[in-house]
Amino acid sequence: MEPIKYTFVQKTGDEFSCIKIVEGEFKNVVYTYRHVKFAPEENDEGKLPLKFTYDVHLNPNNINIESEEFKNCIGDILIEVVEQQLKNNQVIFKNGDKDIK
Repeated sequence: MEPIKYTFVQKTGDEFSCIKIVEGEFKNVVYTYRHVKFAPEENDEGKLPLKFTYDVHLNPNNINIESEEFKNCIGDILIEVVEQQLKNNQVIFKNGDKDIK
C-alpha cells in the first residue's frame, strides 16, 4: 500500500493547522482531528487501537466522509503524524489538567 500524500495547511488567522490530502480518492479534502486517544487495552490482535473524531472543513468533490475508506485513510495519516511527533519528541499527552511530555 502506498503512503497517503498530504500536507499541513493553515487558514490566515487560525491558530491551528489542518491536513489536506493531495492525491488519490480523497484529494483536496481538508480536515482536523478533534479528540485522539488510545484504547485502554489491546485488541484480540495484540494492537492498541487509536480512536479519534474529526471535522471536515473542505470537501470540494463531495466524497463520503463517513465511509470506512475515508476513516481508514485519515486514521493512517494520524498514525504517521503521531509516529513522526514521537520520533521528534513533539507529542504532548493530556491527562486531565496536566500535560505529559
